[in-house]
Amino acid sequence: MSEHAPLAPSSSEQWGHCSGSVAAQADMPDLSSEQAREGTAAHWVMSETLLNHQDTTRGGWLACHQFIGSKAPNGVIIDDKMAEGAQVHVDDVLEVCWRFNALPDLLIEHRVRMPRIHEQNWGTLDSALYLPDRALLFIWDYKHGHREAKPDGLQLFDYLAGLAEKFGINGELDRQTRVVSRIVQPFCYYARGPVREWAGFLSDLRGVWNQLYAKAHEVFAGPTLSTGPWCRDCKAVGKCSAARRAGYNYIDMVNEPYAMDAMDAADLAVERGILVDGLSTAKARLDAVEDELQHRIRGGQVGTGLALETGSGRLGTPGPGPRPGVSVRCRCREGRGAYTHANLGPGAKGNPAALEGHNGKAHPAPRR
Repeated sequence: MSEHAPLAPSSSEQWGHCSGSVAAQADMPDLSSEQAREGTAAHWVMSETLLNHQDTTRGGWLACHQFIGSKAPNGVIIDDKMAEGAQVHVDDVLEVCWRFNALPDLLIEHRVRMPRIHEQNWGTLDSALYLPDRALLFIWDYKHGHREAKPDGLQLFDYLAGLAEKFGINGELDRQTRVVSRIVQPFCYYARGPVREWAGFLSDLRGVWNQLYAKAHEVFAGPTLSTGPWCRDCKAVGKCSAARRAGYNYIDMVNEPYAMDAMDAADLAVERGILVDGLSTAKARLDAVEDELQHRIRGGQVGTGLALETGSGRLGTPGPGPRPGVSVRCRCREGRGAYTHANLGPGAKGNPAALEGHNGKAHPAPRR
């Protein structure tokens, strides 16, 4: 079994909704961010601390702050923030283990397989605890970043399919087995604290597992593209035709029949969810397009109507000259009927001046 599964639980939000995302990202470089490297190091501190509690003969440290200044296997030096975040996870896991006197049964950084989903679906979970006498199953996942993660997301539900397989929890037992799924996220503000929880019965996940099964098998036999919030983490969003069309559909609505909506609070809540999903997809596509434009303009390609400007860009690197961090901005010039790319008028085609604009506003023709 190789280190990384083609259908990894960590990317299940992508392939579990968009089966085409696997093939689309297959030839994309795996560029690990500094935040991701720090998260991996914090995971190491968390797992080592729990293993030391589980087996005191290891003689290791029992508190995460004791790792500060040491080097993780990925080369990152452990700092206060990593130790603090890892300790939140350790404390929550140990509280449950001590409450049920079940520390020896705790699974830590444990590899599980999900054949009920697909043979190519496996991964390593952070922490899990099964109490068969109580028909109770806990699972934890640590997130080091600031973006909110859900305890009822596809990643943890995918792992739970593997745990059901591991412990032989069949279709009869899953209706009696209670599940507590927890996300530990110390650096994402949440009013009720850094640990969020979903609780239910394992049988509640049958529909989700069916969805994962269908999409997993689509990956290798007729993949399809679907857009949504999962596009934000897709490395192929910059070349994805579905993401491009979704962005255009989201903003392009002209000459519609006159009609005003009368929406109650529930309707507005539904629309809010739709808009949040649409913004996530559009933002992911825009970021990828801007990165590709910067690369091409630096390479000397012309005809975009855009230029690299001095200043602090999306990547946040100020300074003169084209360098990572300068922004792609519209380069304005005087001309008849000038528009931005997102607002091309009837005379734009074949008119170079009509392909230039600034800040999303049309520029009037100069007076003669």
